[in-house]
Amino acid sequence: MAKDQLKDFHLFAVESVLPFGMGIINNAKSGGMKKIMDVFQSKDPVSEFQVDGETSAQMMRDKIDQLIPGLGHPVLSVDVTVEENQPDFESNDQDSLVSTLHRINSQLDQLKHYLEND
Repeated sequence: MAKDQLKDFHLFAVESVLPFGMGIINNAKSGGMKKIMDVFQSKDPVSEFQVDGETSAQMMRDKIDQLIPGLGHPVLSVDVTVEENQPDFESNDQDSLVSTLHRINSQLDQLKHYLEND
């Protein structure tokens, strides 16, 4: 249970907190404290900072992954199930198949008869 919480926290930090922080740093570099305050006064400052910092965060995750694989881009666990879909042949399907095979057989017999009489 604690291991899952640690993985969840790591994923949250890498996907949400890192872009947010990088967005603040990018805005500070380009416009100083005034630009940061302008973003904080917008309708959704968290999303704006995350969008502004996503490119830098991606580069940071790549660099972290070069040092320690899986730390920058965490591995996500998935549940995989296999469902075997065996077709349920109804009697109509089988009858249709049998009648088609009989028709093909009859046509092959006719073709054989024509070729022998030629």
